[in-house]
Amino acid sequence: MNKIALYFFCIVFASSCVMKNVTELSLSIPPKNAKELIAKVNSKNKSPEWLALKGKVRLLLEKDNEVSLGISIRVRKDSLIWASVTAPFGIELFRAVLTKDSVYYINRTSKTYFVKPIAHISKIIKTDIAFNEIQEMIMVTPKIVKKKYSFDKINDDFILSTQDYTYTISNFYRIRQGVFIDNENSLIYTYSNFSFENDFPEQLELIVKSASENDFNLKLNYSKVVFDQQQQTPFKIPSSYVEAK
Repeated sequence: MNKIALYFFCIVFASSCVMKNVTELSLSIPPKNAKELIAKVNSKNKSPEWLALKGKVRLLLEKDNEVSLGISIRVRKDSLIWASVTAPFGIELFRAVLTKDSVYYINRTSKTYFVKPIAHISKIIKTDIAFNEIQEMIMVTPKIVKKKYSFDKINDDFILSTQDYTYTISNFYRIRQGVFIDNENSLIYTYSNFSFENDFPEQLELIVKSASENDFNLKLNYSKVVFDQQQQTPFKIPSSYVEAK
């Protein structure tokens, strides 16, 4: 269970002129090339100051080892990501806070904790990832990495691709899937079931594949989404807990 929790929390974790040009983009006119498509996607990527999510998390490791638990995530833009995982009947198992420079984690079941640099996440998943990239993934506002992309349209989706990066983008200019390949490692995130009411997906799936580590598949299914309401993010390490080695 400790390993499962660690994997989860490692994952779950312009000037005014430019802004004017972005807001004046016409989304009704189909893009003709990668540059126009990226501009339209960026115009849709509006991050709230606060985001609160509640639902279920399912983590599938190798050999059909699957765990399904309750999840609550609260994000303050450019500041922190707070998460709590619960067993049935609301019993908290793990809690974590990610900031721009640190990871704080407590395990209620083993009464342990750790505090590590944010770079610890990259060591675990064998892929470079920063706090802002984790935040953007949770807020469904991932940025398209600056590259020279090929531009295609398949059915209702646009495809941007290079040797290392591939993005699938809906005709509503929301990223539905991102694929990153780093040597023998890969990370894939997929958003599905976007709500017409708030333009937010009901599900996020994250797949990490590594040549040297166990692959895993994580799915977040959201039952409640709250925007721009200040949230409590309590985190206190009990004095009786010991530091995890």
